Amino acid sequence: MSVNNREGMVLEASSGSEQIEPDDEVVAAARGGATVERTLPERRLLRVLVADDDRDTTDVLSILVKMWGHDVRQAYDGATAFDLAFAYRPDVLLLDLAMPGMDGCHLARQLRRQSRFDDALLVAVTGYGDEAHRLLGEEAGFDLYLVKPVEPETLEKLLLIRRYQLAQRSTGHTIAS
Repeated sequence: MSVNNREGMVLEASSGSEQIEPDDEVVAAARGGATVERTLPERRLLRVLVADDDRDTTDVLSILVKMWGHDVRQAYDGATAFDLAFAYRPDVLLLDLAMPGMDGCHLARQLRRQSRFDDALLVAVTGYGDEAHRLLGEEAGFDLYLVKPVEPETLEKLLLIRRYQLAQRSTGHTIAS
């Protein structure tokens, strides 16, 4: 998976990408099947917003995110996702690009114009795997670009790393890149 991001967070790095990895305790716990709650300095759930006009995709991603212990909200179009984002203030937004009305890129641009979403992780989850769409996603303000179908393990690791990053920030620790 080739990823463009603002924070240097990469699950599988392509050439020229920075990679941030959790500390040895988190990696060892994840390999041993431990839950995030036993490894993080703080028991903080992520607030995740999933938006896709394909209801099956939205529902399945939401079930997985909830199963991993996070709080999740769903939207089936960009306008609803926009309204939910303001009310819910998610840590992570998993957004399809091709939604009717307000598409994912337009939604990402609108969110990035608001300082309250500066720290939100915007993840494009789309069927478009071509370079042109990746560039559109990057220009719109997406941190990561995932092409469907997304392996559940990839999404789980992404959320684990994001949760770890936020926990480190709240305790004053920094993450070396």
